[in-house]
Amino acid sequence: MKTAWIVNLLLLTGVVGLAVFAIYRPKEEQAPQHRISTLTSAQIKHVLIEPKGGQAIELEKREDGWFLIRPYAARADGTQVERLLDLSAASSKEKLAATDLKRFDLDAPSLKVSFDQQTFAFGTTNPLSQDQYVLSGDSVYLLSTFYTSLVPQKAERLLAHSLFRQSEKPAAFTYKDFRLEQRDGKWTLTPAPVSEQDKPSQDDINRWVDEWRFASSLLTQPAGGKAPSETIEVRLTDGKTLKLGVLQKEPELILLRPDEKLQYHLSGELARHLMSRPAASPQTGATPAPASASSAVKTP
Repeated sequence: MKTAWIVNLLLLTGVVGLAVFAIYRPKEEQAPQHRISTLTSAQIKHVLIEPKGGQAIELEKREDGWFLIRPYAARADGTQVERLLDLSAASSKEKLAATDLKRFDLDAPSLKVSFDQQTFAFGTTNPLSQDQYVLSGDSVYLLSTFYTSLVPQKAERLLAHSLFRQSEKPAAFTYKDFRLEQRDGKWTLTPAPVSEQDKPSQDDINRWVDEWRFASSLLTQPAGGKAPSETIEVRLTDGKTLKLGVLQKEPELILLRPDEKLQYHLSGELARHLMSRPAASPQTGATPAPASASSAVKTP
């Protein structure tokens, strides 16, 4: 018993000693972090991407979002642009004077990115850490190659995936065989379904309209010049009318926005909804069983 008591006392002493050491041990000094940019993402209004030997990509921020202005004019995907702007928040533990740039391959960088008037040039990677040398101002920083992956080097990667702009809200749809229109806050479908059972409710129609409004493409590309097989007219709440061209229905739906010179590739499942008239939701409630003869008899 005495031996066990001594062992327990020694264990307790050891635990207390470790706790005291953890509390009072000298704190390790953290290496300073050097931000490579003086800008925040919210301040940036203009972006220029210049891949070595590739096509330059230029974007600008407007009141209703980001837009490509080079190599062609198009609406840009806000999420992709925000990922790109994360580069402005990058910081490094290493900060070197921008001298002898040739040894970092920064005399002829593989990639340059400019946010407004501030430029970042990407050079070679460090063979030990596998981090990349990046020139910003009069200094060279070591950054994870993750930041290079944030920079799209093809304009198509930056094209918008949403079929409609945020400010665009449909008020009417005209297909070759039916029309849906909102009047005084209520949707009217013509021709109306023959059977009342097949008549969609306002909630059914609102869900259908939202599928259109928030439709997102799997792929967006510049228009290829193919003529559409049919046209869907969409009148917006501001009175503007969009004419969406149907280039393909299967296995995926490809829609052309001539005003943007872009074509949107939508999934086959979404295509089946968008190319069909609004339908009534299936009845989910179970039909109550008829009352039995005994239960139907009224008790006196």
